[in-house]
Amino acid sequence: MSRLAFLAAIAVLITGCAATPPAPVPTTYSPTPYFSPSLEMAGDGGNDEFIQICARKKTRVRVSNRPCDDAEPGHAWYFLSVDEQVPATGKKAKKGSFKRPDGITYRAPAKGGLGRAVMIEDEYVDHVEVCTLKRTRVRASDVNCDHGEKGYDWYYIRMDGYVPPIGKKAEEGSFFTVPYEDPYRARRKGGDAVDAAIGYKDADAPAQEEEEGEQEEEYCTSTVNGQCVQTNRCTETVNGVCTRTEDGALGSTSKRCRNVFVGKRWTQRCGR
Repeated sequence: MSRLAFLAAIAVLITGCAATPPAPVPTTYSPTPYFSPSLEMAGDGGNDEFIQICARKKTRVRVSNRPCDDAEPGHAWYFLSVDEQVPATGKKAKKGSFKRPDGITYRAPAKGGLGRAVMIEDEYVDHVEVCTLKRTRVRASDVNCDHGEKGYDWYYIRMDGYVPPIGKKAEEGSFFTVPYEDPYRARRKGGDAVDAAIGYKDADAPAQEEEEGEQEEEYCTSTVNGQCVQTNRCTETVNGVCTRTEDGALGSTSKRCRNVFVGKRWTQRCGR
């Protein structure tokens, strides 16, 4: 090989070694998203989370929970995502809805705040259920709620509360509480919930027999202008006509009810 050819070969080798290597292909980085129960569980059969506050229907101004627990006219539960700001009592609610969503609901303190930071879980406590005329919360016979009579609904009272006797107004409970355990029925005479709850103190007591025995007495459950229009015996009337009784004795709408003053109280007697 000539000297000139040898030098040319050396030059080619040096040039190849000095060449810039090809740039690496960049990789795409995708960070793992933050887990949010309200987003990850969306559409998974009602597992979303919401804050419920009581508000005036016309203004959406937040008030205490009591008017909504008692189903007072002009008030309704307003639902917000747990990621929204919950207004304080007296402030207007936004970015929510009066329509009850499918999912888990929580309450919030009066001062408000970011929903996820202030949401309050329901306590696991026992309740007593009493049947009341929803408009007045006056306690009536359980049979009205058992039969689904119009205008009546169960009112739930915590075990540390007070149960009114038949004919008296129920207080400090809720039409909207959903007890975690089956609620207890209450004695007609009422009293402290722990004493009035049938079978609460003694689970082995013959609660059903006692309850049935207490329902034998007839009493007035609803009045119009001071006159009795319905008793626990006559469970449903239409235009003054008794259409149903507890024992089913009256099945014809031709049997009318009249008011009779018996035993220092108005009661109702149904007949032809």
